[in-house]
Amino acid sequence: MLSPILAPIWGANSLFEYIFSSPLEKRKNEWMDYVGGFLQQNFGDNLENLASNEKFITIFIQATRVAAQNHQEEKLESLRNAVVSSVYTQDISEDLQLTFIRFVDELTPSHILLLKFFVKFEHEIAKLKSYPELFSFFHGHYEYSNALYQDEFKMFVSDLNNRGLVRISQDIGDFDDIYEASSILLEETNDSLPRILITNVAKDFIRFISEIDSPKPTPNEKTIV
Repeated sequence: MLSPILAPIWGANSLFEYIFSSPLEKRKNEWMDYVGGFLQQNFGDNLENLASNEKFITIFIQATRVAAQNHQEEKLESLRNAVVSSVYTQDISEDLQLTFIRFVDELTPSHILLLKFFVKFEHEIAKLKSYPELFSFFHGHYEYSNALYQDEFKMFVSDLNNRGLVRISQDIGDFDDIYEASSILLEETNDSLPRILITNVAKDFIRFISEIDSPKPTPNEKTIV
């Protein structure tokens, strides 16, 4: 451990390098080994051709930056899958792909688990009319959900809503620990419409960060160049 007496002599930059350079370099090397093996597995002899794919290089650099800042296995796996998806995926714009890399950085594994749950049970969730119903439904499908209390759950849902991944109606029923206007006072609404909507952006995001199912398509020259 560095002596407090020596710290002023080293200076801020030297101290930062002493403490953090080794862990950062270690994370970077581990990421390179991790994603490198996966790319070799997916692209084999075509791996060298990726060097001329400008979009892939940009995605890879951004993913590497995010990976160096994270230790959670779920995030590293999502980033690895995103790097591969950037080569195969033609129906998601480059801007959106870069946005998805940012989402992996900003969102927690709990956010992503919750979003995967929304996408998987989209039709069932569309019938729910309140946060208590949604919270109970989530509890019924994931043991992990027991670790979430209702305020944390609602905060995660709000974060997904703010990013346009889900759309939540203002008329959705809240938890019963806060005042809510009587339905008699509310304007008549169309009960056939969902109060919780999973957006196409959310579905693209989950697809982009998920491992591509086998058999994988063989990238042709147009795809990887």
